[in-house]
Amino acid sequence: MKTNTLQFFLIMLLSAVMISCNNQGARDGDNYNDSLQMNDNDNNILGGDNDRDVDFMETAAYGGLMEVELGQYAQQNAQDARVKNFGAMMVRDHSKANNELKALAARKNITLPTVLDDKHLDRINDIKEKRGFEFDKEYMAEMIDDHSEDVDNFMKHAEEGNDADIKAFAANTLSILLMHQDSAKNIKDYIDNRR
Repeated sequence: MKTNTLQFFLIMLLSAVMISCNNQGARDGDNYNDSLQMNDNDNNILGGDNDRDVDFMETAAYGGLMEVELGQYAQQNAQDARVKNFGAMMVRDHSKANNELKALAARKNITLPTVLDDKHLDRINDIKEKRGFEFDKEYMAEMIDDHSEDVDNFMKHAEEGNDADIKAFAANTLSILLMHQDSAKNIKDYIDNRR
Protein backbone atom coordinates (compact mmCIF):
# COMPACT_ATOMS: atom_id res chain seq x y z
CA MET A 1 0.00 0.00 0.00
CA LYS A 2 2.87 2.34 0.84
CA THR A 3 4.38 1.64 -2.59
CA ASN A 4 1.12 2.56 -4.36
CA THR A 5 0.81 5.74 -2.31
CA LEU A 6 4.41 6.67 -3.08
CA GLN A 7 3.92 5.98 -6.80
CA PHE A 8 0.72 7.99 -6.81
CA PHE A 9 2.47 10.88 -5.04
CA LEU A 10 5.41 10.79 -7.51
CA ILE A 11 3.06 10.71 -10.51
CA MET A 12 1.10 13.67 -9.16
CA LEU A 13 4.31 15.59 -8.43
CA LEU A 14 5.68 14.84 -11.87
CA SER A 15 2.39 15.89 -13.48
CA ALA A 16 2.35 19.13 -11.52
CA VAL A 17 5.94 19.88 -12.58
CA MET A 18 5.15 19.12 -16.23
CA ILE A 19 2.04 21.31 -16.20
CA SER A 20 4.00 24.08 -14.55
CA CYS A 21 6.80 23.76 -17.12
CA ASN A 22 4.35 23.79 -20.01
CA ASN A 23 2.65 26.90 -18.68
CA GLN A 24 6.01 28.54 -18.06
CA GLY A 25 7.14 27.47 -21.54
CA ALA A 26 4.04 29.03 -23.06
CA ARG A 27 4.70 32.22 -21.14
CA ASP A 28 8.38 32.12 -22.12
CA GLY A 29 7.36 31.44 -25.71
CA ASP A 30 5.14 34.50 -25.59
CA ASN A 31 7.98 36.49 -24.12
CA TYR A 32 10.31 35.05 -26.74
CA ASN A 33 7.95 36.08 -29.52
CA ASP A 34 7.56 39.51 -27.94
CA SER A 35 11.32 39.86 -27.70
CA LEU A 36 11.65 38.82 -31.34
CA GLN A 37 9.21 41.53 -32.32
CA MET A 38 11.08 44.01 -30.20
CA ASN A 39 14.36 42.92 -31.74
CA ASP A 40 12.90 43.22 -35.23
CA ASN A 41 11.93 46.77 -34.40
CA ASP A 42 15.31 47.39 -32.81
CA ASN A 43 16.97 46.05 -35.97
CA ASN A 44 15.32 48.82 -37.93
CA ILE A 45 18.68 50.53 -37.93
CA LEU A 46 17.37 53.80 -39.27
CA GLY A 47 14.91 54.32 -36.44
CA GLY A 48 11.32 55.45 -36.62
CA ASP A 49 11.63 58.42 -38.96
CA ASN A 50 13.69 56.94 -41.79
CA ASP A 51 11.69 58.07 -44.83
CA ARG A 52 14.06 60.99 -45.41
CA ASP A 53 17.09 58.69 -45.43
CA VAL A 54 15.46 56.10 -47.69
CA ASP A 55 14.25 58.78 -50.12
CA PHE A 56 17.73 60.29 -50.23
CA MET A 57 19.34 56.92 -50.95
CA GLU A 58 16.84 56.09 -53.70
CA THR A 59 17.34 59.49 -55.33
CA ALA A 60 21.12 59.08 -55.10
CA ALA A 61 20.87 55.59 -56.62
CA TYR A 62 18.82 56.77 -59.61
CA GLY A 63 21.16 59.71 -60.15
CA GLY A 64 24.23 57.51 -59.95
CA LEU A 65 22.83 55.01 -62.43
CA MET A 66 22.03 57.81 -64.86
CA GLU A 67 25.49 59.38 -64.50
CA VAL A 68 27.20 56.08 -65.31
CA GLU A 69 25.00 55.31 -68.31
CA LEU A 70 25.35 58.79 -69.81
CA GLY A 71 29.07 58.80 -69.03
CA GLN A 72 29.54 55.55 -70.94
CA TYR A 73 27.61 56.96 -73.86
CA ALA A 74 29.63 60.21 -73.80
CA GLN A 75 32.90 58.28 -73.83
CA GLN A 76 31.85 56.63 -77.09
CA ASN A 77 29.86 59.39 -78.79
CA ALA A 78 31.08 62.80 -77.68
CA GLN A 79 32.84 64.89 -80.30
CA ASP A 80 35.16 66.81 -78.00
CA ALA A 81 37.95 65.02 -76.08
CA ARG A 82 37.19 67.01 -72.92
CA VAL A 83 33.60 65.77 -72.98
CA LYS A 84 34.78 62.18 -73.53
CA ASN A 85 37.16 62.53 -70.57
CA PHE A 86 34.38 64.00 -68.45
CA GLY A 87 32.21 60.99 -69.34
CA ALA A 88 35.02 58.66 -68.24
CA MET A 89 35.28 60.54 -64.95
CA MET A 90 31.52 60.15 -64.44
CA VAL A 91 31.73 56.40 -65.00
CA ARG A 92 34.69 56.01 -62.64
CA ASP A 93 33.53 58.27 -59.80
CA HIS A 94 29.84 57.42 -59.88
CA SER A 95 30.49 53.68 -60.15
CA LYS A 96 32.58 53.98 -56.99
CA ALA A 97 29.90 56.04 -55.23
CA ASN A 98 27.19 53.63 -56.42
CA ASN A 99 29.11 50.69 -54.92
CA GLU A 100 29.55 52.53 -51.62
CA LEU A 101 25.84 53.39 -51.60
CA LYS A 102 24.90 49.74 -52.29
CA ALA A 103 27.08 48.51 -49.44
CA LEU A 104 25.60 51.11 -47.09
CA ALA A 105 22.06 50.20 -48.15
CA ALA A 106 22.77 46.52 -47.52
CA ARG A 107 23.96 47.31 -43.98
CA LYS A 108 20.78 49.32 -43.39
CA ASN A 109 18.47 46.68 -44.91
CA ILE A 110 17.35 49.10 -47.64
CA THR A 111 16.65 47.89 -51.15
CA LEU A 112 17.81 50.35 -53.78
CA PRO A 113 16.71 50.54 -57.42
CA THR A 114 18.99 48.74 -59.84
CA VAL A 115 17.40 50.02 -63.05
CA LEU A 116 16.44 53.51 -64.09
CA ASP A 117 12.93 54.86 -63.72
CA ASP A 118 11.03 56.50 -66.60
CA LYS A 119 11.99 60.03 -65.54
CA HIS A 120 15.71 59.32 -65.80
CA LEU A 121 15.33 57.18 -68.93
CA ASP A 122 13.52 60.04 -70.66
CA ARG A 123 16.36 62.42 -69.79
CA ILE A 124 18.93 59.96 -71.13
CA ASN A 125 17.02 59.31 -74.35
CA ASP A 126 16.58 63.04 -75.01
CA ILE A 127 20.34 63.56 -74.76
CA LYS A 128 21.20 60.47 -76.82
CA GLU A 129 19.14 61.84 -79.72
CA LYS A 130 21.72 64.63 -80.18
CA ARG A 131 24.82 64.20 -82.33
CA GLY A 132 28.26 65.78 -82.49
CA PHE A 133 28.56 69.28 -81.09
CA GLU A 134 24.87 69.31 -80.13
CA PHE A 135 25.34 66.17 -78.05
CA ASP A 136 28.38 67.66 -76.29
CA LYS A 137 26.50 70.85 -75.50
CA GLU A 138 23.34 69.06 -74.31
CA TYR A 139 25.25 66.49 -72.26
CA MET A 140 27.30 69.13 -70.46
CA ALA A 141 24.19 71.24 -69.80
CA GLU A 142 22.54 68.15 -68.30
CA MET A 143 25.60 67.49 -66.17
CA ILE A 144 25.48 71.03 -64.79
CA ASP A 145 21.76 70.76 -63.99
CA ASP A 146 22.04 67.26 -62.58
CA HIS A 147 25.04 68.05 -60.40
CA SER A 148 23.36 71.22 -59.13
CA GLU A 149 20.43 69.06 -57.98
CA ASP A 150 22.83 66.49 -56.53
CA VAL A 151 24.87 69.08 -54.65
CA ASP A 152 21.72 70.58 -53.10
CA ASN A 153 20.36 67.14 -52.20
CA PHE A 154 23.62 65.83 -50.72
CA MET A 155 24.35 69.05 -48.85
CA LYS A 156 20.87 69.11 -47.33
CA HIS A 157 21.06 65.45 -46.34
CA ALA A 158 24.54 65.81 -44.84
CA GLU A 159 23.03 68.46 -42.55
CA GLU A 160 19.49 67.17 -41.96
CA GLY A 161 19.55 63.39 -42.43
CA ASN A 162 18.58 61.09 -39.57
CA ASP A 163 21.12 58.28 -39.85
CA ALA A 164 24.75 59.14 -39.05
CA ASP A 165 26.23 56.72 -41.61
CA ILE A 166 24.02 58.01 -44.42
CA LYS A 167 24.81 61.61 -43.46
CA ALA A 168 28.51 60.75 -43.59
CA PHE A 169 28.10 59.20 -47.06
CA ALA A 170 26.35 62.38 -48.24
CA ALA A 171 29.05 64.62 -46.78
CA ASN A 172 31.92 62.55 -48.18
CA THR A 173 30.39 62.34 -51.67
CA LEU A 174 29.57 66.04 -51.73
CA SER A 175 33.16 67.12 -52.40
CA ILE A 176 33.29 64.89 -55.50
CA LEU A 177 29.97 66.26 -56.74
CA LEU A 178 31.18 69.83 -56.30
CA MET A 179 34.29 69.01 -58.33
CA HIS A 180 32.11 67.45 -61.04
CA GLN A 181 29.85 70.50 -61.07
CA ASP A 182 32.83 72.84 -61.46
CA SER A 183 34.34 70.71 -64.24
CA ALA A 184 31.01 70.56 -66.07
CA LYS A 185 30.65 74.35 -65.98
CA ASN A 186 34.20 74.85 -67.28
CA ILE A 187 33.73 72.38 -70.13
CA LYS A 188 30.33 73.87 -71.03
CA ASP A 189 31.87 77.37 -71.17
CA TYR A 190 34.70 76.03 -73.32
CA ILE A 191 32.22 74.38 -75.75
CA ASP A 192 29.98 77.45 -75.92
CA ASN A 193 32.99 79.69 -76.70
CA ARG A 194 34.07 77.44 -79.56
CA ARG A 195 31.09 78.54 -81.64
